[in-house]
Amino acid sequence: MSLMDASPSGVAGAGVVGDGSADVVVTPTVRGRLRANRGPIAIGLVVLLAAVLIALAQGSRTSGALDPDATDPLGSHAVAALLGDQGVTVVRVTDTAAAVAALSRGGDATLVIDPTAPLSDRMASAIQDVQAKYTVLLAPQPSTLDALAPWATPTGYQISTDEAAPGCDWYLAVRAGPLPQSGGRYSTDRSDIHTCWAGGVLDTSRGGAGEIVTVVGLTDAFTNAHLADSGNASMSLGILGRTHTVVWWLPSSADPLQFQESADISIQDLVPSWVGWALLQVALAMVVVVWWRGRRLGRIVVEPLPVVVRATESVEGRARLYRRGRSRGRAADALRTSTLARLRALLSLPRGCDVAAVIAATSARTGRSATDVAALITPGTDPTDDAGLTGLADALDTLENEVRRS
Repeated sequence: MSLMDASPSGVAGAGVVGDGSADVVVTPTVRGRLRANRGPIAIGLVVLLAAVLIALAQGSRTSGALDPDATDPLGSHAVAALLGDQGVTVVRVTDTAAAVAALSRGGDATLVIDPTAPLSDRMASAIQDVQAKYTVLLAPQPSTLDALAPWATPTGYQISTDEAAPGCDWYLAVRAGPLPQSGGRYSTDRSDIHTCWAGGVLDTSRGGAGEIVTVVGLTDAFTNAHLADSGNASMSLGILGRTHTVVWWLPSSADPLQFQESADISIQDLVPSWVGWALLQVALAMVVVVWWRGRRLGRIVVEPLPVVVRATESVEGRARLYRRGRSRGRAADALRTSTLARLRALLSLPRGCDVAAVIAATSARTGRSATDVAALITPGTDPTDDAGLTGLADALDTLENEVRRS
């Protein structure tokens, strides 16, 4: 046994070039790394670009319940288009200032308030200052109902495809006839209010002059999916087509008047809702790419070596370094570690077993005392010269041969 046996065999795979005088380490450049990983980078860029395009497409497409621009089943684009064919201008607004401006342009107008968000006191006050001739509340939220129709009380929600007669003398209800009964229900204590379809629609036109408010719980009649059912179109066009202008207001949670005057609007309140979905898609795409590529370890050396370095040359180079630095202790530890590894294999012991088990098994196999074996393979007094190191190597080699022959 010699010192050359002590070096791990993996030294041969290191990026070292031997020229007989010095060792040169080859380090891959950034350009080389990019070139080697151009495939995963290209796939990641394509996934990122696709996610951005999908997010932009979703952001540009209008959708939402009772939205006059939405063409999905729950939207109200169909009724808005029919109103346009009859000469009624539909103005879609999303904040209080735009709604007030649209109502202030002059002439009679119908204000439709969508249930997308509740009305704050400031929003309700601002809209009441510009009184529209007709105000239509579609499935109003409690705050909207309290501010604009406090005489109406919600009594529940009904899901039914059965049709029912209006049950009132309001001319628009009589013209529409029976309607499906899916929607919200409201009640009132006032006798001057039309209560139609068992509370599905309430209207104050019986009360005479002044602002007329209509509370509609049967909002399916305004959707693209159900506009053609029964008398839904007649009711929807009758309620909304009483003036030449319809201001369709979709209150927003980001409206400045939603907050108290002293409250600050955060950036989150101003970010469109689709941005969160876009970021989630990008994050999921990145996680998939990392999982796909991260489970591969890749090569240790990215670029091929210009020459092949034999393991013996690497071992000899390491031995010369030990000798030059007078590191006899580290050399002795390397010899003992290598001998322990080979003894475990010869004795059929687990690779992770402790030194005491190796000493006991070696002593039983060779007949040597455990003390003699421990003195050889466990750290002790380091050799003080090259002769002592050579003697230790020979003694370990002899012990290993005894185990092999026994």
